[in-house]
Amino acid sequence: MKAPPLATTQPNLLAGDALERFVDAITFQFNDLQTSRRCFLRAAWALHHHGIVRLRAVASSTQIEAINVEIRQLLDEIERGDLHRLERIAHLNLPDQRVLKGYNQFRDAEKAVINYRVKRPDGRSGSDAGMIDIFHPERLSAGLNQTIHACLQESLVQKLLQTSTFNRLRVKCRNIYLNHGVEDTRSYHCDGRSMKFKSFVYLSDVQSLADGPYCFVPGSQRRRRLWWRNARFNKRHGLGPFEFSQLKDSSAICLFACAGDMVLSSQRGAHCGHPQHPEARRAVLVNMYQR
Repeated sequence: MKAPPLATTQPNLLAGDALERFVDAITFQFNDLQTSRRCFLRAAWALHHHGIVRLRAVASSTQIEAINVEIRQLLDEIERGDLHRLERIAHLNLPDQRVLKGYNQFRDAEKAVINYRVKRPDGRSGSDAGMIDIFHPERLSAGLNQTIHACLQESLVQKLLQTSTFNRLRVKCRNIYLNHGVEDTRSYHCDGRSMKFKSFVYLSDVQSLADGPYCFVPGSQRRRRLWWRNARFNKRHGLGPFEFSQLKDSSAICLFACAGDMVLSSQRGAHCGHPQHPEARRAVLVNMYQR
């Protein structure tokens, strides 16, 4: 006899005017952040309270195009099977060629890792199969190194995080996420209970749910009762400890943005990537900050 489905619950995804009002309240012009102490402190408070902010125009169109040109060349070489150059500068974890295994090996690798995510061997959903995750993309070339660091604005972001959290966080790992028609995404979860933030610099416009936007439950990084309620349910039903399976009566936002914008998010909060339309593409430059 087939077991009944688990009584997991998803949050209400805000839309329309409600979404626009909320996202506007956590949105700041990056230039204002640099020039206005008052704006900087408002952004730090919003990040502390809600766990997420959107920063407009962090990177220029010239910088974004420079990154995209090199990434397109890289993907073209992989599609043609011309791997000689890439094998010298990166570890290639292709669908039929796996040279490294596990996040820790990717993170600690001495050169870039181009990792194609594949379906889980046990058949579980939420594998992000089809996504290309490039670890340490700044190591692929001198030009990318310069442009990526310029886009990530690490010094100012670290100051913002320190003002918001009263902790000094350091850069742990840089990535580029490339999604093309990724429909099997992980449901709402957190990346553990330690203090961890990610910045996402959009390398392409993300303007609709079909594009697969980043989604977040504001304030969930501070709601300990919500965390414990989910942890207890997950333990009883054999789910992972960091899944947010009980989000009834919570509201989530999807972060639409233009290429060059940045989203800065607490990874202790409930978040996920929305499933994409089969033909949609999304590219994001990611930085992880941790104590």
